[in-house]
Parts: sequence; C-alpha cells; structure tokens
Amino acid sequence: MSLVERMDRDRFEVVVAAPEDAHIAACLERCCGRYERVAIHGDPAPHRDVAAALMLARLIRRVRPDICHLHGFKASVVGRAAARFLERTSGLSRWARWGTGAPDCGPGGRPAIVYTVHNSVLSRTQSTREGRLCGYLERALAHVTDRVIAVSRALRDEYARIPGLGPDKVRHVPNGVALDCFIRGAWPPTPERAAEARRVFACAPGKAVVGTVTRLIPDKGVGVLLHAVARLRGWGLRPEVLVAGDGPARGDLQMLAASLAISDQVRFLGFIEDITCFYRAIDVFVLPSLSEGMSLSLVEAMAAGVPVVASRIPGAEETVTPGTGWLAAPGDPLALTCCLRDALLRRHEAARMAEQAQAEVQRKFAVEGMVRATQEVYYEALAERKRLSIRVRG
Repeated sequence: MSLVERMDRDRFEVVVAAPEDAHIAACLERCCGRYERVAIHGDPAPHRDVAAALMLARLIRRVRPDICHLHGFKASVVGRAAARFLERTSGLSRWARWGTGAPDCGPGGRPAIVYTVHNSVLSRTQSTREGRLCGYLERALAHVTDRVIAVSRALRDEYARIPGLGPDKVRHVPNGVALDCFIRGAWPPTPERAAEARRVFACAPGKAVVGTVTRLIPDKGVGVLLHAVARLRGWGLRPEVLVAGDGPARGDLQMLAASLAISDQVRFLGFIEDITCFYRAIDVFVLPSLSEGMSLSLVEAMAAGVPVVASRIPGAEETVTPGTGWLAAPGDPLALTCCLRDALLRRHEAARMAEQAQAEVQRKFAVEGMVRATQEVYYEALAERKRLSIRVRG
C-alpha cells in the first residue's frame, strides 16, 4: 500500500490484484488505483493453484500490463506460472503500451516479471520435502523472472545463488516506512501521550506494557514469547502483553497462554486500525520470529521511539544494529526472557537505544527511498524484456 500510494502517476498506472480486503480498497480509492479481486489460497492445493494461475493469466491478458510485480512466494509461483502459460500460448497479440514511449513488453506474450521476496521459504524448509519442492519451483520459474527484489541482504545473497537468477537479477531494496506518521505521532514519547494511548487499549495504570505486531502463524514465534512471559512472571515481572494481528494460530496461542497461567496478562487484539496509537501505548516492542525477511513492524516500532527486542535472525540483525536494541537467540524462551527483563528494568539504557534506533531508521528505511529503488527495478526489468525481444526478433 505504501508503494501504491507513492508511485509516480506520471510514469505508472497501477492495478492491484489481490483478495478482497477493505484496507486495500480504501487505499486504491484514495490514490485512484484500480482493484481486481482475485482469490489465491495460502495453503498448498494443486488443483486450486492451477485454477488461480489460469485466472491470473486471463486477467493479465485482459489488463495487458507492462510489468507484473508479485509479492511473496505463493503469489510469485502462481503469477509466474501464469506468465509461463502466456509464453506458451500461441496467437497472442503484442501487449498494449501504457503511456508514451513505454518499451515493448518483449517476446513470448508476457509482461516483465518482478518478484519481491519478503521471507525465505527455502531456508526454513530446506531439509524437508516442501523445501525441495520450493527449491525446484524457484529454479524452474527463474527464466520467467526478470528481477527479484530482496528486502534484506541475507535474502539477496540466498536468491543470488539460485541457478537461473544469479546476482544480475537480484536487487536489495529494504522495506520502507512512512516515517513522518510515526515520528510526528509518537516522538517524543511523553507521559501524556502514552497515558492516552493506554486508555484506548484499556491498559492498567502504572503497569509495564510489552507489545508485538505480527501474523499469528508458528514461524512468527509468538509461542516463544508466551513462554518468556511465563518465565518473567516467575521472576516477579508481570507486564501486560498486547498482541496485535491475527492468523490461523490464534486459538492455539490463546490455549497456550491459558495453560501457562498468563491469560490475565496477555490480550490478543486482532487487526489494529491505528498502529501509531499502539506503539505509543507500549514500553517495549518484541519480535520473537523464528524466520523473517525484514520486519516492517520492527522498523515502525524503532521509528516510533519504542525500545525493541528481536530474535537474532538475519533480517532482524540488519535492522537492530549494536546499540539500537536487544537480540535474543531465536526459539529460546530463556534468552528472550533475559532481553525483555533488561529492556523493562534498564529504562535509561532502553531510552538511549530507542533514540539511536530512531536515527538509524530515518537514515536507512524511509519509504521514499524504497519507492524510488523499486521504480528503478521496474525500468531494469522492462529493459531486460526489450533486450530479449530484440534478440528473439534478430
């Protein structure tokens, strides 16, 4: 949504194909974008995935874009399969040009394909049958991938090693955050602003508050956080814990909180409309993920001036540099407990780290830089398609 809202409308016309979502619809209404509703299921289902690929191929044929930008592994597989289908379909006319001087979309009847990797499916699953299948799909679809955008350096290095992609096709573009909205709304973190935000979330006066923003799936490590909270309770620390976000593991996590006897401390809030208010309400932000490309919520918390604790995973290590927060071994409740204890008890050190983290985010993760870099990748991908077109016609 940040990308769509800030894209140069003199250079790009935007169509978003996504499942039904009120927030996406509101975003596109604000910025006069076009919304095509599609249904792609997150779980593997070969018959439904083939149907989704054919549906996307029909949509691409009707819309005739110069570029298709695919986000995430599942969408990239289905979208690139649709592009492969279009390449192999005979009798297609040349793609229309969307704007004066736009380059030809190239040979084979498909647009340029850009794929953003937000998290590594390959490293999480490399020793499993699922991982071998994912690796095979990446190699098989590499030739219909013109550029890959990796949100972290670790992801860039991993995808640059995939045969058919390589360093020539992979670009590192960190996630960007609209800093003004977080800094203006949350900094400096005055007691009055914090008290007002805590009333919104019905937090008890005078109690420390720990928060996380995440999708509720096993890889996000919320279960590890709950075990850490139970340990903190044994050490005499009982912060309130606010979990913003939703997902299929919510019921299991609520049962885990009950079994650990911490249900009175932990609240699952679901989707939060005003995320800046959430960051104002918390004393410490925690990212307990077991795997992460580059967490937007972590960057947002740092931009909002909140002390952060995160798992020591590649994407978080690139974000939380020395002196800007605490890092704990992933999947280790004791290590996470120790970091949370330090962040809660060492208030002056936490405030100093938060201030340094905010300056670091302003320097490295502004959304304007992400948008500019992404648009440059689009033109690289278009140039690649034009070069291939000349080679085929020659």
